[in-house]
Amino acid sequence: QFMINLDKRSLDLSCPCCGFCNPITLKQIRLRDAVICRGCKGTINFEDYMNETRKAVRSIIKLKEQICKTHKITIRL
Repeated sequence: QFMINLDKRSLDLSCPCCGFCNPITLKQIRLRDAVICRGCKGTINFEDYMNETRKAVRSIIKLKEQICKTHKITIRL
């Protein structure tokens, strides 16, 4: 069994101040990194209450493994 690393997966996040769409990674959210908005240059801070990001990633991985096992297919994340 191998572990899938979703940390580098990019998401688009709208700035709460100006609405500009900023690319972020799951790792930035998980580590609570601050991101500078490319639109207004404001700081976007992340709160990962109770490690919800890590829990969600684990759920995605488990679901992927169940689907692959049930349907005997390969899914790349």
